[in-house]
Amino acid sequence: MRISKAITDDNYFLVKATLYKAYFDIAMKANIDIKNAQIDIDEFETNETTAEEKLNNTYKAYKDFFKTLNHILYERRSNTVNKQINLFTTNIDIFIEKLLEDLDLQFNDGFNGIFNKKFSLSNFKKSFYQKSLHYDNISEIPVFNLLKIHGSVTWEMNKGNINFSNLNILKEVTDEISKISLLDVKTLNDTKWSTDTRNLTINEIVDEVTKITPIQIVTDFIKSYEKLQIVNPTKDKFKDTTFNKNYYEMLRLYANELEKENSALFVMGFSMADEHIREITIRAIKSNPTLKIFIVSYTKSANDIIDNFKNDKIDINSFPNVEFINPEDGFNLRKFNEYLLLPLLADIVLN
Repeated sequence: MRISKAITDDNYFLVKATLYKAYFDIAMKANIDIKNAQIDIDEFETNETTAEEKLNNTYKAYKDFFKTLNHILYERRSNTVNKQINLFTTNIDIFIEKLLEDLDLQFNDGFNGIFNKKFSLSNFKKSFYQKSLHYDNISEIPVFNLLKIHGSVTWEMNKGNINFSNLNILKEVTDEISKISLLDVKTLNDTKWSTDTRNLTINEIVDEVTKITPIQIVTDFIKSYEKLQIVNPTKDKFKDTTFNKNYYEMLRLYANELEKENSALFVMGFSMADEHIREITIRAIKSNPTLKIFIVSYTKSANDIIDNFKNDKIDINSFPNVEFINPEDGFNLRKFNEYLLLPLLADIVLN
């Protein structure tokens, strides 16, 4: 975090805690509710007026997505390629894990063990086989490799290892937040957008924070928050060398997959704003002519994605191995399933 105006140490930590809380509220807080949610719907909700209805429809779209991918893998008849799909995500939430577990689908999340689950990159790429009880026939089971490049709310550091913490640290952070009163950055930013059509600057946040009296003691909250093994949305991403190492090792795996012959990458819900991921992707686009990249955009213009590539002086539309899937505005996962995945599965089954 870089602040261009002089403030006291107390206010610096107060600003830091304020920004941590803003990110926590937006990206992490709801994970406890997601874990405990009992969602069982076969049809999409007609309306999306409540948070529960929005969650149900998101869950249903993801459910259709993974069930269809799993079925497509089952239909793969070639023995020369395995029945695996790599899911590289910058999301730090537990939504994908919960859904795959609810569907009873096989996945690797990098952890091994029962009572002391430890993370290791060697746990990925494992194949699983099912043997028939009566005839000893063996068949490969589809597997999803879930690589969370920016870490996860379920990760914790323990003696140099990344361990699975469930949501214990998240609950600890939630408890510490309840003890203090911090600025609501999101509400302030929404107000700024409605009046000036722009985001708050860091200096404007500092000005608002310094008005808070009495000054809040945020030491325990910051200490708890920084136990989370996640990449915060700042330029200063890393403090721990172990986490740093795993981040770059997962990026290396991402690069290796893109360099393989006839690889296909679907980019979904990601604007390529992360410069490290964008750089690797550009290099693969240029060096591997057999790679095919499909960029799924929520908007028909895809301006945010195109502009991010322009930061590296790249006109992404000029590459023949890159194709946008953006037939209309509001092209979400539900529409992607209906537009591409379900027809693809039907075609595979018929043939």
